[in-house]
Order: sequence, then structure tokens, then C-alpha cells
Amino acid sequence: MPEITPDTGAVTPPAPAGDPNPAPNGPPAAPPAAEQQLADATTRAEQAAAERDELRAALDAVTKALNPNGGEAEQDPTKLAAAVAERDRLLADHAAELRSARVELAVARAAADAGARGDRLLNSRSFLASVANLDPADVTFETKLGAAITAALTAEPDVYRATPAGPPRGGAEFHGAPTGERRATSLHDAVAARLGG
Repeated sequence: MPEITPDTGAVTPPAPAGDPNPAPNGPPAAPPAAEQQLADATTRAEQAAAERDELRAALDAVTKALNPNGGEAEQDPTKLAAAVAERDRLLADHAAELRSARVELAVARAAADAGARGDRLLNSRSFLASVANLDPADVTFETKLGAAITAALTAEPDVYRATPAGPPRGGAEFHGAPTGERRATSLHDAVAARLGG
């Protein structure tokens, strides 16, 4: 209610009931679009956290499968990656050794059929280089191997050709004295045989 001053008779307006600039009790109201963006960002963050947890669980399961008895130190992803790389290298080495053994066995068999010496072929660097890229699992392997053996025999027949066991025998074989009844060749032998018998 306005107050009247007795001296002047002027009317003064009433004082405001509260502080003209009150301190806000909470954050100012955000526009509805900003609230929606905040809600969307919160939802995306929650989804990303859930996906991260799922990926961590999957990685832990793979780690446990690769190294079920390993300690925490052995479950370090970099150490696991190094271990997997080492296993892959060993598998590749074993596969190469197996392929080489299969090629050598095939050379030994095919060389005998072609009249070549397999041991000499396998000791020849030039021959091994010619069959180095052959794959025993390939359907054309035997054909290509036969061609390589034939080429080696053609190039150096004296080195790779199998030699016969020895020269053919001639004449009669001698197996000792005859085992049947022996005839005397002189009178003396006849008398001695008669008196001795």
C-alpha cells in the first residue's frame, strides 16, 4: 500500500516484498531442444558403455580360452598377441617341414619308376630348386614332379640314372664237388675205391 509522507504529501510506492534479483534456486530452465539433445547423448553414452562391457567380456572369454591356466600377467593382450604370432610361426614352420617331407617321399617313389636315383636327386640343389614350389596337395603335382625328374635325367644322365646291379653273369656256376657217385678215372683209383669200400 502506498505511503504518504507528512512533510510533502508525496506518495511513495511500496517497497518490493522480496529481493529484486533473487538468486536462482536451480539451473535455469533449458529449452526443450537442448533437453532432448542431452537425453540423446546420455542414451548414447549408456549404450557405448554397455557395448564396451560386452567387448571386454568377449575379450576375457577369448583370453581364458587361449590360456586357461594363465595368471593375470599372461592375460595381457600384447603378450597374448605375441604368443599367438609365435604359434603361427611354429605352425608355418611345421607345415613347411611336412610339405618338404612329402615332396622327398614322392621324389623317392617317382625316381624309382623313372629309372633315376632318388638319393642323388634329393642331394642336388638344382633339382630341389626345381621342385621347391611344387605343392603335394595339387592335382598336377605328380605330373610336374615327373617332368622335373625327366629334365634332370636328360640334363645329366650319368649323375642321376640308376645303374644296373652289376654286369650279367656268363658261363656255368661252380657250386662245389658233385654229390652223386663218382667214377674212377684210373685203375689205381678203381682198386683203391674197391678195397676202401
